[in-house]
Amino acid sequence: MKNIHFETIIAVSVIFLFFAACSSKEHSSVSLAELIQAETVMYEYPDSALHILQNMKMPDAAQKLEHATWALLMTQAKYKMYIEQNDSLANIAYNYFMKQEDAQRKALVLYLKGEIFHDNRNIEEAQNSLLRATTYAEKTNDYQLCHLIYAELGCIYILRFYKEYAIEAFNKSYQYALQSQNCKYIIASLIYLGRTYGQLERFNQSIEYYQKAIEIAKEKHITRSVAIASNELAGIYIEIKDYKKALYYSKQAINSSNIGVSKGQINLVIGNIYREIGPIDSAYYYLNQVVGHKASVNTVNAAYHALYELSKREKKYQEAIFYNDKFLNGFDSIFDSHKEQELAEMQEKYNQQKLINEKNQLKIEKDKNTRNALIILIVLICVIAILIYNYQHKLMRKERIIQKKEEGIRQSMMQISENEIVIKHNQSMMQELTTQIEANKDMQEQLEELNRTYAEIQQQNEALAHENHTLQRNIEQYSTSLNAQSEELKRLNELTEENQYLHDRERILSKQLIKSTKILNNLTTKPKYIDTMQWKDIEEATNSIFDNFTERLLKRFPALTEYEIHLCCLIKLNMSNTNMAIALGISSASVSKQKYRLKERIVQQCAAFKQNQTLDLWVWNF
Repeated sequence: MKNIHFETIIAVSVIFLFFAACSSKEHSSVSLAELIQAETVMYEYPDSALHILQNMKMPDAAQKLEHATWALLMTQAKYKMYIEQNDSLANIAYNYFMKQEDAQRKALVLYLKGEIFHDNRNIEEAQNSLLRATTYAEKTNDYQLCHLIYAELGCIYILRFYKEYAIEAFNKSYQYALQSQNCKYIIASLIYLGRTYGQLERFNQSIEYYQKAIEIAKEKHITRSVAIASNELAGIYIEIKDYKKALYYSKQAINSSNIGVSKGQINLVIGNIYREIGPIDSAYYYLNQVVGHKASVNTVNAAYHALYELSKREKKYQEAIFYNDKFLNGFDSIFDSHKEQELAEMQEKYNQQKLINEKNQLKIEKDKNTRNALIILIVLICVIAILIYNYQHKLMRKERIIQKKEEGIRQSMMQISENEIVIKHNQSMMQELTTQIEANKDMQEQLEELNRTYAEIQQQNEALAHENHTLQRNIEQYSTSLNAQSEELKRLNELTEENQYLHDRERILSKQLIKSTKILNNLTTKPKYIDTMQWKDIEEATNSIFDNFTERLLKRFPALTEYEIHLCCLIKLNMSNTNMAIALGISSASVSKQKYRLKERIVQQCAAFKQNQTLDLWVWNF
């Protein structure tokens, strides 16, 4: 009974584990259709997209496409919902999609990486990531994504005081917003343009874009955008001292529901406008509205200072003293908070600088080790080159004798081949003559002429056959002479094999040098567009590995352009046409055309190419 009970328990346990495993497998399996459902509502309803994704279990890593797509969409949904996150999910998507051919996915993952870099205040990396995203986004029809990329790139440029570049980026974001027909994106682009032109003090253009944004927002009943654009436009009119229009747009902003901007700030603006133009009662009213409602400490303190100035101007000294006390108390609290913030920022800067110093120290040590390794490898290459030269010199001397005999054999064989062709042609003619002789048996005169011609051709064939026999004996004599030196030929074969081994060894060492050189390794494994500043480093590294490659090339072909030298460097590094296209910022078809033109130029300057030899093979052997 005990044994039966124990076996029953085991059987039940096995069945339970089987169903649990099946259930787990079904739960972990996520279809692309479910992910696409979340993606379709991402732009309009990101909260719904986030809800759909959170209700899924993250696909298993074995489902590579679903796993990466879920990570990409989850990163996008969290970003749109302003949820703080690290770049772990973005990296999963990046590592998968950057190896695929889907331009839209590449653009999206680079955009999200750029946003995360921006949130982490890594502005340089954010800009680089967004610029890479534009190259892929422009190949797609996802106009909403194109708008977002260029809008964020414009914000980066504003942050880095590249305002003219920002204008260009915001104009592109506006054009893509128009193509997407997304009213919110159109309005946002117009506001960005108005804001940037305002910073450039080109106020007429700024006012034009703000008014266009307000017009569209009113037409589509997007009151939040009406309030934001109106509030910023009021600030532009204050700058040009047109207080009446500034007052009009400020009131328009505060009267909008769900305004998305601080009522305290708008009341402060309106109060200051009334303080400039009157009536004074209205100025007191709006400034006290700032004090009486929830607003930031800075805004309230600014309102107290404005009330103090107004009371002093109106000779209400008792009120002026009251407001001044409030202002001073608020100023002390602001000073304390700023002091704490400054201390925190100083600590953060110290920690960051400490980390940078540690990284620099590690980099110095790594560069030192790399330099020593490069020196050793270069010395080895020089030794190998000397050995190769000596072997080749010996081979040249040994090969001259063989070449003479081989040349005799080659010429004899060519002559035999030509003679055989003539013999075959003559035989064909002889057959035709035989036919004609049979047809003209009764015509004696013609028959004699045909017989004479036949005999002449037959004699020529016999002479050619005799010549071929003589040539064949010469070939046999040459072959016997070569066989007499069989030991020497064997030695030459051994030297040839050693020479080939050294060539292979040199190629392997060159590949190792490329891997150990950071800039060349990054270029060949992770190609990206090469700007003007990087080419000098690439040329120097290529010259150090391949014995002053560019200098030798220019010395032999001084008419080559800088672009053609760069193309030769990429070919020397054994890069594919696709990777060369990324590095040069052109298409693969253009790379093929550039190679063809370069080959034509070299052939014009010097007959350096063998028959049917490609440019790649010539550069590798140069």
